[in-house]
Amino acid sequence: MTRVEKLSGPMDALAREILAGGAIDANDVLRLRREVFKDGIVERDEADLVFYLNDHGAGNDEAWNRFFVESLTDYFVWKQYPRGVLSDADGAFLIERVTADGKIADKTEFDLLVDIVDKARQCPEDVILLVLEAVRESVLEGVGKLFGKDRRRPGVIDRADVEVIRKVVYGTGGGGGFTVTRREAELLFALNNATVDKKNAESWQELFVNAVGNYLMFPAGPPAAVDVEEIRCRDESLASMAEGQGVAGILGGMFSGKALTAGADERRTQKEDLQRKIEEVEEEVRREKVDRAEAEWLVARITEDDIIHDNEKALLAYIKRQASEIDPSLEPFFEKYGV
Repeated sequence: MTRVEKLSGPMDALAREILAGGAIDANDVLRLRREVFKDGIVERDEADLVFYLNDHGAGNDEAWNRFFVESLTDYFVWKQYPRGVLSDADGAFLIERVTADGKIADKTEFDLLVDIVDKARQCPEDVILLVLEAVRESVLEGVGKLFGKDRRRPGVIDRADVEVIRKVVYGTGGGGGFTVTRREAELLFALNNATVDKKNAESWQELFVNAVGNYLMFPAGPPAAVDVEEIRCRDESLASMAEGQGVAGILGGMFSGKALTAGADERRTQKEDLQRKIEEVEEEVRREKVDRAEAEWLVARITEDDIIHDNEKALLAYIKRQASEIDPSLEPFFEKYGV
């Protein structure tokens, strides 16, 4: 069952009462905010109620659409533990609730997913893939439901499309957070190649160039999974130290959830490990280079249709201008296309 087909008890009675008039209007939303969700959505069955109402309402008021996105984003991103992280279990629950026949059902649910990806600091890979595939279908196949009834121009990347793609690619919950992953870069190339003969929004070239250039110079894979138990242990340790050890104890404990039992040598090792990781990140940022593997990936992308397009020329120019070191295999392309 991928949709919420039935509720039970008081939730069912409330849902039938609200849906008696067909559409959910602003007065219904006001009632829900005041009587049912004073503290927001805090339980799974309350989230089910909201999904059920969205599934069964007909022509709901815009006030409902705003409430749906805001309240469920708050539930999935900020009411869970750790705050700001969409867990695998919650991600699976979310996907189950927003899909019908394996696809996102409507614009309101699409907006919810985009908002969660934009605001969460980490999301499961499956959630990101679902959103990216929905974007691809909406643009390339002209599926209007994800942008409402006024889908601008099927098969064309309009300004609204650019903003959605920007949120998904650069959202902190996305595959690489503020960096861009290969999967995201390949989606951008697919969109660019499929719409090259269309009059896309002017902002599309800037997003395409900066995002793909970001991937090439600052490559990143999907983020490591968050260990909820480790975070809980660390938080408990910090709370304990705050009561009994003061500032010095807290600062020492920040390096590990095990710091309460760690000896001086272990704490020194932990600090050295942390410093080394910081230096590795700084070095990654400093290098800004395009190596052989990245150059081969780029060449394969820009030659797959035997035509190099204006956006791809702009990308080459960006790389030549920004990268501190570039694999020599790209030099013939710089020369050939005058960048």
